[in-house]
Amino acid sequence: QSKYKGSNGIERNTAYNGNYILNVLAGKEIRLSKKNTIAFDSKVTFAGGKRYTPIDLEASRLYKREVRILGETFDSQFDPYFRLDFKVTYRRSGKKITQEWFVDIQNITNRKNIFLQSYNIDKGAIVTQYQLGLFPNFNYRVNF
Repeated sequence: QSKYKGSNGIERNTAYNGNYILNVLAGKEIRLSKKNTIAFDSKVTFAGGKRYTPIDLEASRLYKREVRILGETFDSQFDPYFRLDFKVTYRRSGKKITQEWFVDIQNITNRKNIFLQSYNIDKGAIVTQYQLGLFPNFNYRVNF
């Protein structure tokens, strides 16, 4: 829990109170030879949605700027956050250096987790921005 008490004496959630989070990590490393290894790693994150203060759409249209409902500060919560990552690493060990090639696929399910909502003056509507979707990351690393 992450809460605060304002000067008005009312206890409220903070932006960081998702109520829960679960991270599960798993991996397996297989030695192919004395110098070569392959590894498989995965990570699953499941968390309560991010807290936010709702936008007063009518007031925002009237004043032509984003107006939040301050009496409901961080009372609302986006849908739960889910992300699955998977990584495959090939490692070659030498006497002086170790080389690694890996493919790290983040958010493999391409889940659209909400990052924030804001008022768009031109559209006169609330727009939603999402966090990064499926993201393949290819890397080469030298350790010495």
